[in-house]
Amino acid sequence: MRFETLFRYRKQCMTAAIVLILLNHMKAAWPESPAKIAASFFYGGVDLFFFLSGVGCFFSWRRDRDPAAFLRRRALRILPSYLPLILVWLALQAAEGGIAPNAALANLLGVHGFMKLEPSFNWYVSGMWLSYLLTPWLAALAERCDTKPRMAAGLAGLLMLSAAFWYDYELVIMLTRLPVFFAGMLFAAESERRDALTRTETALLLALVPVGALLLWEFAKYLPDRLWDLGLHWYPFLLIAPGACLAVAGTASALARCRAGRALNRAAGFIGGYTFEIYLTHLCLPRLPAPLFLLSTALCTALLAAVSKLLRRGLEKRRTAGAAL
Repeated sequence: MRFETLFRYRKQCMTAAIVLILLNHMKAAWPESPAKIAASFFYGGVDLFFFLSGVGCFFSWRRDRDPAAFLRRRALRILPSYLPLILVWLALQAAEGGIAPNAALANLLGVHGFMKLEPSFNWYVSGMWLSYLLTPWLAALAERCDTKPRMAAGLAGLLMLSAAFWYDYELVIMLTRLPVFFAGMLFAAESERRDALTRTETALLLALVPVGALLLWEFAKYLPDRLWDLGLHWYPFLLIAPGACLAVAGTASALARCRAGRALNRAAGFIGGYTFEIYLTHLCLPRLPAPLFLLSTALCTALLAAVSKLLRRGLEKRRTAGAAL
């Protein structure tokens, strides 16, 4: 598969990831079935996000290699959506049971995932900030990993680093995602050295998807009390995420050959541009029956997206005015 195919259909991959996450959070209302068991592992859509974010962050960093400029671009993407939502969330927390000033500030800044404070919003935003802060070093490492042994060594080093945070309830969920984030960077870096994966490489990456799924099943079966402590919930997605994204991108590429498929790709691409807003809003909604939950998520996402667009437009105007001066 050509690397360009994966990058072209990155938003379609993001849509697949958010669909998995929504299905995972709706599974409680499902009848007992193999589908419900499978959906219990769909939280791994977040790992697809990290893999795809690694691709995007590598290219964003390569634009100018300026840490301040890179973080500014990331902040302009995240904060106009995150701040309106977290302010509402903080107001609700204050009204319901109160929230300490330090906990409120940590959540407002998105660093709550590093701290043992309650109440605490979802860890994902803190995980994003961590990956962004490490991007200059990880991107440089990805560039140096120009052979398969070096790639394996880089991934092994990050796996060892994450193991140092086993049994830390707050940090293990983030540090175990760094290897899959770095894997996305390796794909991006490799795309600058050649145009495509070989057929053997593509087949191997696709074959690793069921291997990772089997590991998830076995870990849940035989080590249920160690899943969180040892990061066993998340490590298998280092095997799953690359191949899963290749499969989605390949499917999207095949769909592009017919009119109906192109329409489906456009719809998935549109949704893929708002997955961060969908992720944030669905976390704040009660687990309603599936149709109401999805409708509420769609309406709240539309509202949040509109607010964030206005904020970005205002920030861009201020930046332009400042540059003119």
